[in-house]
Amino acid sequence: MRLAVCEAPAVLLAGDAAWDRLTESVTASAPDIFLLNELPFGSWVSVGRDPETDALIENHRHHAEGLERLADLSAPTVLGTYPTIAHSKSVNQAFVWTADSGVTPVHTKQFFPNEHGFFESTWFSRGTQKFGIGEAGRVRVGFLICTDVMFNEWARHYGRNGAQLIAVPRATPVGSEHRWKTMCAAAAIVSGCYVASSNRTGVDESGLEFAGKGWIINPVGDIIAETSPEQPVVTAELDLSLVDKAQGEYPCYVEELE
Repeated sequence: MRLAVCEAPAVLLAGDAAWDRLTESVTASAPDIFLLNELPFGSWVSVGRDPETDALIENHRHHAEGLERLADLSAPTVLGTYPTIAHSKSVNQAFVWTADSGVTPVHTKQFFPNEHGFFESTWFSRGTQKFGIGEAGRVRVGFLICTDVMFNEWARHYGRNGAQLIAVPRATPVGSEHRWKTMCAAAAIVSGCYVASSNRTGVDESGLEFAGKGWIINPVGDIIAETSPEQPVVTAELDLSLVDKAQGEYPCYVEELE
């Protein structure tokens, strides 16, 4: 199975020039599974301290338009997140998309920052779908959406429950790359899963600067592919036998506390 990750433009709209460049790069890479970054369409919505209904409605529209164009990527399976309303609450919904099944919701973001540029805890709520496992072709995938990966007990949960890949779509700023790389590597080590992460890059309309850097990490914590401005889409082959091996070895076999 061939997996691809990306660093996508800070402002991406389905059908615009940036979308066309991204779809061309993904198509040329020919992945079986492609991971988009967190809430990839439109500007980063939770910039202001107080939620704005009009901004959220516009962001929902951008994502609805984007979900309709996922087939442009020419990947059999696409992973990502989108904003939606569930039980009268605004949530950040992770999904698995295929041409046959469309969008299948899997997990909603559970942990939110509350600081300059990232007032997510006031814009979004925890949904009821928590740490489920989806089917990405022949790969069982769980999601840790950005800040979720800081709570590594859930990476271990995924490994214990049969996941083979953990997707970490991000929207993380310049200067924080080392923290995210460390936590993604730790998630791989404690779960025995491959970990894939995609991010925004560049400056958006609010002036926020995103760091880019998508990567694929193998089940023992080694980075095997990493994006750059020159190569915004990278791929790696998934060897699921390595997942089986890692999940039977230290530290994955260590018993949980009762």
